[in-house]
Amino acid sequence: MVKIIVMNKLNITIILLSMLLTACKDEELTLQRIPYKGDELRIDGYYYTQWGTHTTVMFFYRNGITLSAMSYGSLDLNSVEKEMVNLYDYIRNDKSGWGVFLITGDTLEAEIWTTSVGGGLPVYKWKAYIENDTTFRKIAGNVVYHFKQFSPKPDSTNQFIK
Repeated sequence: MVKIIVMNKLNITIILLSMLLTACKDEELTLQRIPYKGDELRIDGYYYTQWGTHTTVMFFYRNGITLSAMSYGSLDLNSVEKEMVNLYDYIRNDKSGWGVFLITGDTLEAEIWTTSVGGGLPVYKWKAYIENDTTFRKIAGNVVYHFKQFSPKPDSTNQFIK
């Protein structure tokens, strides 16, 4: 009799947890994707920032899509590029990191899906000041990104943003 009660509590807990996790939906982007026709930022490569022993990479595309292409455990950009190219299939099929951007004057605004534990993907919203076509500075945290020309960029076509 005691075993049946424990099993029932365990089953109920599993069912409730499953319902909670499946009920969590990805947050919606609020910025509308608008094709980028400006020249405030270069788009023939990527932007990167380095901190500690890591490099974070971000791409911008003419169709208004942005991709935060992960952080890599190296400060050597050649090593980062080789690793990044090897991960293109993974990046293309993972919703976290994809988003949209908008430039108004010297302000860059973006919304990107980010990773989550136990539920839908939240949207990370940020703004940056564009210093020139190869440098922007995120307002929160004062993080500076620099441009590096690079090819081949991952294709911006994805199943998450139409």
